[in-house]
Amino acid sequence: MISNFIERRTQFFDLLALIALSAAVIFPAIGQNTHLASREIHHAEIIREMVESGDYLIPKLFGKTYCDKPPVMHAAAAFITRMVGEPSIAITRIPSAIAGILGVLATYCVGLLLLDRLSALIGAVALLGMPGYSLMASRARPDMILCASILFSCLCLGLGMRKQDRLPRMFYFVLAGLFAGVGAITKGPYGVLVPIFFIVFVPFRNHDFTRPRFGWTGFCLGILTAIAIWATPAYLRDGGEYLRGVLFQPDLDVREGGGSGKSFFYYIQHGLLLTLPLSLFLPLAIIDLRRRGYSALLAIAGAIFIVITCIPKKRQHYLLPIDPFLALGITASIVRHSVTSHIIRRTAWILIPISVIAMPFYFIIIQPIVQPYKNSQIFFAKEVFKAIEPNPRIYTVTSIDEVLAWVERRYEGIYKLDRQDPSVDMILRKAEAGSYLVISEQDLASFFKGKEPLPCELILSCKVDHEKMMLFRLKGKTSELPRE
Repeated sequence: MISNFIERRTQFFDLLALIALSAAVIFPAIGQNTHLASREIHHAEIIREMVESGDYLIPKLFGKTYCDKPPVMHAAAAFITRMVGEPSIAITRIPSAIAGILGVLATYCVGLLLLDRLSALIGAVALLGMPGYSLMASRARPDMILCASILFSCLCLGLGMRKQDRLPRMFYFVLAGLFAGVGAITKGPYGVLVPIFFIVFVPFRNHDFTRPRFGWTGFCLGILTAIAIWATPAYLRDGGEYLRGVLFQPDLDVREGGGSGKSFFYYIQHGLLLTLPLSLFLPLAIIDLRRRGYSALLAIAGAIFIVITCIPKKRQHYLLPIDPFLALGITASIVRHSVTSHIIRRTAWILIPISVIAMPFYFIIIQPIVQPYKNSQIFFAKEVFKAIEPNPRIYTVTSIDEVLAWVERRYEGIYKLDRQDPSVDMILRKAEAGSYLVISEQDLASFFKGKEPLPCELILSCKVDHEKMMLFRLKGKTSELPRE
């Protein structure tokens, strides 16, 4: 009894230490806005409009229903924003940061179930040192919430498969289903697939875990309950129109999209880079795997890798759920070989702490020196509103429309024109005098090549990222913009 108390107390202090370390690694990055990740402003504007409207159930972008992502991350960030009172990039990143910390804790607990305490602790710390994980935890994207949901689902499944009594087993399986359901709502079937891999691979060659029989019912019940909690009020709101938009959104079509056509080796090169320095020890884990014959953690990581590799649409953040299982699998091999190899032990003790320190060191010390200026898109948007009168009509041809809406805290009067729409030229020529056009130099040249010059006056030009952006005051005839 005393030894059990000491063990629990040690694990409790491990969790406290991991919380403190995770916060020290992740939180220094959430306040910076020099570099914004892909679609961060996109999500930030959705959150701002959610706070403004008070509708936490159905997200909107520029006043129109946004079906690409259910509002798991957006609602959490909107709630925090309403409590604080003022939208900011840092606040929109807080749900991801909290999910990142919880993911580290869940990784440690999964490690305790499958490995020894030392391997679990080092694996959780090493996970923080992986750039792919720690950077995603500091970005306003739903992927980290998906990852944390998957890990807690796997943890509950592991606890359920170890229990002998039927009632506790069923409780854990239902809880695992609830977490898997949250993951499914956040990012689709990925949230359910990984826990199923956990059920399949963990009991193999491990008699401490037994696969569920009636527990499958509880697991499925939990998934359906989580989905129903969100889907039922959403359906009652508009008769299912929003749900149909979510289910049939283009983003769920994995056959095509932003990452299709990339090399078969795309995930190999990105996976190795984003999991440094642990990926340097991957050959050691493979050698260890050949000697021991099986590793459930590496089997889960391998199964996820095979699935995402077979999908034509390839995106870097699809690798994120692999990281915790890979971290635990590799650190287990490091701990085993450290007993007999001083080189492996010393190398690991040097590289893992350095990787953990690297991210806060960069954002606190290095970035203010090498990137002393603020984000160029936000800077340009602020300059635009300094140069124009209040509440004019603004046309844009790039995604700068979301940045303009975020900076000005309004989307009314900001219209994005489709590059492929042949009527763009006519709309701009008939726009009411005093309207404005925000366009890149390259788009301006391609749009009006061989055409009569657009009646306008250049007000502002500025380099944004790697292209020159310009603000024009239009001098055309009065016309109403076609509305949908």
